[in-house]
Amino acid sequence: MLHGIDHLYAETRHWEKSVAFWEGLGFSFEERWGSEGHRAGRLRCNEAAVVLAEVTGEPAANVFFSIESAEAFDPGAGVEVTTPPEATHWGTRWLRVRDPDGRVYALEEPPAP
Repeated sequence: MLHGIDHLYAETRHWEKSVAFWEGLGFSFEERWGSEGHRAGRLRCNEAAVVLAEVTGEPAANVFFSIESAEAFDPGAGVEVTTPPEATHWGTRWLRVRDPDGRVYALEEPPAP
């Protein structure tokens, strides 16, 4: 079952300008990681969260929905699963689904304690 939107994942080729944009909207960093050439971090403004990641290629954005369990999630008949449940390199489990217009969304369970 979906619990809601966990965060927006946004990639950028313009790190400083993107940070200024999100901070200008009222967001501030909860945490940062990475190194020069691949900086990233989670920003929050009240209930809204954005994970911003620096990339060298074409930037993309994605919505991450929160779910209890990637393994137990049972998508309906109209849902195309593009990535079956799997572990991520950042310590969670997720699956990805595609809507009829080709947009892909991530459904992610919280990290194990």
